[in-house]
Amino acid sequence: MKFLLSVSILVSGSFFNPLLAQITGKGCNLGNSVATQFLGTATYNGDPNLSVRVYSSNSSTMVPIITGNGYAGYRCGYINVYPAGSRYVAASNSSVPYNAANEITATYSGRCGTASSFSANYVSNSGGAEGSEEVAYRYNDPAYYADADPNYSCNAPTNNLPVDQNIIFMLFPLGLFGFWKVKQQLDH
Repeated sequence: MKFLLSVSILVSGSFFNPLLAQITGKGCNLGNSVATQFLGTATYNGDPNLSVRVYSSNSSTMVPIITGNGYAGYRCGYINVYPAGSRYVAASNSSVPYNAANEITATYSGRCGTASSFSANYVSNSGGAEGSEEVAYRYNDPAYYADADPNYSCNAPTNNLPVDQNIIFMLFPLGLFGFWKVKQQLDH
């Protein structure tokens, strides 16, 4: 029974792709992007009375902010901040309205900055960027998918794990095994 449960979890899990799931969090607003991986709190320039919240400067943990981009549409994988309006669609020779998006949901005062690694003393101008505020954010919000920029599709890419192409080779033997076990129980 445990075997069947683990196989069913494996099979159902192979169809779930969290890549474009809505993401929320808190990060350091750097103006054109938000640093999302918190490393720790450090003193600022050696002054024990000043502190700074340090985030990773790794590019894979930075989420770009799109402002005033409503004319092209919502972009998945970005933090969208723009007012409502309309854009011209040449194919239909018409204006199509789009909704406003503001995925920065709150701001918090306080110093924050980025560094490649954490140090108990953060030194300004040492290669990292500094922000004047932390923000709460969300992105990849399904509520905006209808307004998506055609060049930045919000459709989740297919999950090309081998289990997707070969699932029949897993299910067929599992079905035969189940049939055999049921038949075995009926014969006794």
